[in-house]
Amino acid sequence: MPAYFVARFVIKDAAALAAYSKKAGPIITSFGGELLFKGGAEQILTGEMSLPNIAVFQFPDQKKLDAFYSSDAYRALKSAREAGAEMVLSAHG
Repeated sequence: MPAYFVARFVIKDAAALAAYSKKAGPIITSFGGELLFKGGAEQILTGEMSLPNIAVFQFPDQKKLDAFYSSDAYRALKSAREAGAEMVLSAHG
């Protein structure tokens, strides 16, 4: 069953976020993940949104998602991720 990795974020430094994304993309792909959607909220229909941007990735299963997230390669990007954006990351399976 597919599992989904969701990042909700607000950009702090666009250049730093782009550098992080460029490095994270191949790591995600190496674990079978693929980007399904990335974008900003064009309109908030209800409630308050402090993190208006979202990226959704699909992995073949939860095991692959967990292996990606706990990999040394992805963990090494933590400071780059934090420099580029304030993020809330979640897994859905």
